[in-house]
Amino acid sequence: MKIIITFICLFITGICFSQSINNMTLLGTKHEFTSGGTPSGWHYASCWGYAAGGREYAIIGHYAGTTVYDITNPSLILNKGTISGPGSFYNYREMKTYSHYLYIVSEGGQGVQIVDLQYLPDSIHFVRSYTFTGYSRSHSISQDGRYLYCNGGNYNNGGVFILDLLDPENPVKRGQWGTRYIHDCFIKNDTIYGASVYDGYLVILDARNKDSIKFIREFTYPGAVTHNAWTSDDRSILVTTDEGGSNHAKLWDISNLTAQVQIADLMPYDSASMVHNAYIKGDSLYLSHYRAGVIVYNISNPSSPVEVGHYDTYPGANGTTYQGCWNVYPYLPSGNIIASDISTGLYVLKLGKQVSITTNSETAEKFSLSQNYPNPFNPLTTITYHIPQRAFVKLQVFDELGREVNSFINAVQEKGSYSVEFKSEGLASGIYFYTITAQYNGKEFVQTKKMLLTK
Repeated sequence: MKIIITFICLFITGICFSQSINNMTLLGTKHEFTSGGTPSGWHYASCWGYAAGGREYAIIGHYAGTTVYDITNPSLILNKGTISGPGSFYNYREMKTYSHYLYIVSEGGQGVQIVDLQYLPDSIHFVRSYTFTGYSRSHSISQDGRYLYCNGGNYNNGGVFILDLLDPENPVKRGQWGTRYIHDCFIKNDTIYGASVYDGYLVILDARNKDSIKFIREFTYPGAVTHNAWTSDDRSILVTTDEGGSNHAKLWDISNLTAQVQIADLMPYDSASMVHNAYIKGDSLYLSHYRAGVIVYNISNPSSPVEVGHYDTYPGANGTTYQGCWNVYPYLPSGNIIASDISTGLYVLKLGKQVSITTNSETAEKFSLSQNYPNPFNPLTTITYHIPQRAFVKLQVFDELGREVNSFINAVQEKGSYSVEFKSEGLASGIYFYTITAQYNGKEFVQTKKMLLTK
């Protein structure tokens, strides 16, 4: 897939760097914590999201603590408060929400920090730090229903243990499992999918009895440095990420839980970046790659994932090192995406470019691509296409050398006739080609037309 290299200056923050961007729009960014970090330049850690009262919030960890931002209007991001500390190497913090509470863990100690979010949009309130004898820190934290799952750290051989949030301000420790170190885990239908990063195993555990976690099975694979895992809603598809080793994300068919089958190996567009975290939302897979940023795939056909967009947050050259985009959160009601970059802070993104699209659902009888009008054009022309049934649609513009210069649509669309305005900003006079690709019922429709830009 060809990509556009764009040079962007973020005047608000003083950052200027080269980026690779495909079919994603930056809605807002925040980079307040710039003076600290160990090692130098490591300012930020993980991020998460929260929505309440019709407003949306981004939560991001950094060297000074954890900050909650109101991102309801991404062009005006508002700081709603910071929970300080604890300090730790690489400023590691991870967080989850339950009810109107935020739970934060760090390698720096203080157990689980509990924060009350009910006073938003005005402020946040620190409740307490939860610890118990032998436990003071976790590497990561997961949540399912009223239960927290604490992973890594200094208790139970770095395994996983469960906290019951029946009283959200006073957790009660329940069961535990510590045969292997669990770096991170995902829980679906009382099943734990644990990533044992040091051993290179994906561990599957039965947590139906919260007081007694039972081992089901585990598996490893070549190049495994299993950092995190996530499943589809029906638990038939599993994604694992290798932070090191292969550096790739892998998709597995686990419909037969006793015999997983690898069905895809995902290498980023730049072919030289280390994946960190993965999340599945419906038919979409969201990855945070350290030096390649946020990457989104359509996995409606999981054995043949298709990239539908990416946004590189890292200001330096690509490579397989531990710096760049730490995490991505795709579950906000608005559809906006939150990302955190170790060096450059918080990003609020939208999949798809902001273009003017109109539709008439009654006029599409067959797949077709109309000639743009006007043609020749300067600076604006309209491209119209027709799809007679639901399809996954891509609409791209290329120059005479076959280089992609714009990608309007990368999404599933319903039956209809669509019109898109194409602006020629930044383009030189000459011949350009626009192509529609529509995938439907295992088939594909492709059509290309030529247009002339005169300036």
